[in-house]
Amino acid sequence: MNPAGRTAVRPWSAAVVTLVLALASNLAQAVPSFARQTGQPCATCHVGGFGPQLTDYGIQFKLTGYTTTRGGDWVPPVAGMVMAGFTHTSKSQDPAALDGHSLTGSLKGNDNVTLDQASLFVAGRISDHVGLFSQLTYDGIAKHTSIDNIDLRAATTTPVGEHLAVLGVSVNNNPGVQDPFNTLPAWVFPYIGSNVAPGPGASAILDEAFGQKATGVVGYAQLDGTWYGELGTYRMQTPTLQKDFGIAADDRDPGALRAPLYARFAARKSLGSSSMEAGLVLFNTGYQPDRSAPEVTHIRDLGVDASYRWTGAGGDTVTVLGNVIRETQAGANLTEYTVNGSYYWDRSWGATLQRFGVNAPGLGSRGTRAQLDWTPFGKAAPSGGIDANLRLGLQLTAFDKLDGASGSAASDANSLFLFAWLAF
Repeated sequence: MNPAGRTAVRPWSAAVVTLVLALASNLAQAVPSFARQTGQPCATCHVGGFGPQLTDYGIQFKLTGYTTTRGGDWVPPVAGMVMAGFTHTSKSQDPAALDGHSLTGSLKGNDNVTLDQASLFVAGRISDHVGLFSQLTYDGIAKHTSIDNIDLRAATTTPVGEHLAVLGVSVNNNPGVQDPFNTLPAWVFPYIGSNVAPGPGASAILDEAFGQKATGVVGYAQLDGTWYGELGTYRMQTPTLQKDFGIAADDRDPGALRAPLYARFAARKSLGSSSMEAGLVLFNTGYQPDRSAPEVTHIRDLGVDASYRWTGAGGDTVTVLGNVIRETQAGANLTEYTVNGSYYWDRSWGATLQRFGVNAPGLGSRGTRAQLDWTPFGKAAPSGGIDANLRLGLQLTAFDKLDGASGSAASDANSLFLFAWLAF
């Protein structure tokens, strides 16, 4: 989940949406409510004992609709999360605006201590074959509340001839958020980042351009735990609905998607202590910027991704993954890529190194990101109480190029981000 600027939801809208999600979940989970539901430590589902990067177990938990349970008494599918941090950039930024946010109150051009976001999750099993992941987020920088990622799933496991298949459907509000492999932009590293540090101004539309603004229905199937495919479509929410869901006025999209197609194919293989995955993704759509005007732009994102993970007997984990997305739009091309490797020791101590970049006309960016983090409580089995989990980390980002500029114009945006990430 990547923080994004949004405006305040009308109080009654937030209350109604929260109530609806809560009532839906009462018919029957990274977030600690999933751990309480399954009776498993966070480290069972998540690399390093903290979300969102998934282990093989976590991948199957998601694909089967967040429905795995330890049995027994009903567990309330409610959890919370708080992200806070300190951000220092190599050079103070424009005091009038910082990463799209107007600086008010205690915020300044550098060395900001921030409450980046606080979230409420309704996430868990609804019935034997239906489960929900949903998030309501307060943006501590912009000081407003909004609907965040939602993924409502129905899934079943059934024999198909001599094979075993998982068949399911996802209703979600962010193309790619339903993907289980942590190789597409919705869930790729960095899983947390400063909300007041500069970043690239150009990205592929699959990099959350329509996140929280479009609603999609995607059918998926997994065969023998190896072959995986998705096929679906999305529709842009109306500006009024975007407003009610908390999208900032400057970020609302009045346009429409015409004949959008989302397709995904991947193969994943587990071999003892190792697993590997390789895949393709396609998002092809017509985009009508103004619903009252006939002009439609054709946009196509085509991506490839791959990952490898090794897990030792003591829980030490090495992960290498990457993706490249090629976008064609109105005769212009954009290429976005990330590649990173991480090592987690004892399911608690982690180190990650990433290389990222965007090749776009006049707005090219590239850089390196490094992170050290510690998760002290992720190995503990849930007690049935609050079961808080915590990640503390230090993240460094250095730019070779930023929005077409290099030299000091790029390196002045280099940042240090010291963070605390609490889930409960």
